[in-house]
Amino acid sequence: MTIATFRFLGRISLTGAILALAQTGLATASSAEETAKAEWPCVYRKVPELSAATIWDGPEITDTSSWRKDEKVRKLSEYLISRRVKLEDAEAAVKKYAEELPGDTRDAKLTELFAAVLTRSNEERKIIMSGIERMHKRQLERAKEIEKEGLELPPESEAAGAQEYGEIGKLSDAEEKYKWEIRAFQEKQSMIPIACEIPQLIDERAGAIARAIRAEMKS
Repeated sequence: MTIATFRFLGRISLTGAILALAQTGLATASSAEETAKAEWPCVYRKVPELSAATIWDGPEITDTSSWRKDEKVRKLSEYLISRRVKLEDAEAAVKKYAEELPGDTRDAKLTELFAAVLTRSNEERKIIMSGIERMHKRQLERAKEIEKEGLELPPESEAAGAQEYGEIGKLSDAEEKYKWEIRAFQEKQSMIPIACEIPQLIDERAGAIARAIRAEMKS
């Protein structure tokens, strides 16, 4: 295989992959649902907000703001949702807090604590999901830019001519730049599936904390 042929096949495969990505994200956004899918790159369906009903079987959550007036609940809820804190440590913190509460207010304060955990979890996942969508949008835009750059590279006939004059295997500056741009694009693209796992991890942790709080309630 000549270097010209190699360059041609390599360019086609890389460019084709990028074009496919761009088409997947931008092809037909004829409805709100299709537009939402184009903006959301994760495998699982986008759920904008985690509802109490999915992880909580305790008292109905009607107040999601009064907890901000309680400094202890504010600090504890922030500690509980942190993914840097081991789950067993978070569960122990819930138990310790519950044991310090007066019996007549215990369930009400634990319900308030759950409301704080739920609100904070939703605030965090909203930030993460917005970041995922921004990253995906930038990648789609970059895909089109790289596709255009690939089409503007010197014709393959020039690479064949260079081979005749002994410049076998030498990439032009434009081809070298294109190669590195492809690599940078692929590295960023590989980060999206990892980022997509974070909202799920937030949901799972919120569910675990909800169970820990519920276990300490009297009714």
